Amino acid sequence: MKFNEKYNVSKEFEDIFVFNSKEEELEFDAQVLMFKFLEGVERSFANGPKFKKKYLAEALGKSTSFISQLYSGDKLINLLSLAKIQKSFNITFEVNAHVNSQDYKEVTEQMKLKSIPNEPEGFWVWKNQKPDYSESDDCCDFFDVSKNITAA
Repeated sequence: MKFNEKYNVSKEFEDIFVFNSKEEELEFDAQVLMFKFLEGVERSFANGPKFKKKYLAEALGKSTSFISQLYSGDKLINLLSLAKIQKSFNITFEVNAHVNSQDYKEVTEQMKLKSIPNEPEGFWVWKNQKPDYSESDDCCDFFDVSKNITAA
């Protein structure tokens, strides 16, 4: 692959996140939500026995084929099934909602950032950069180098 071709995104990849209708977009969002719940179930097994899809099938009273269809996004899980999962695995799902915002300025206004007096408006960013002392001896004016020499 040539260097300049490396940054060209194929049409197929672009089409993954381009929806032909609102219904298609909602279907995608529903799948993402379902995958978040399934991920939560798997995470609950992190400190215990290894998670197997067979356990999920037994908890829901479904076939392993149905569970495979969930994981592939062909089927969607419903709220009754999520309740069964909670009871079977002794877990609790937490649901949080927040307003989506694309505008960074809105987010910072919501955070109510206070400006520092006598400083220009904006944001301070830490830049980890070593100072270059080779150009100037200003930092060492108060040292008497002759007193710091030790006899060998």
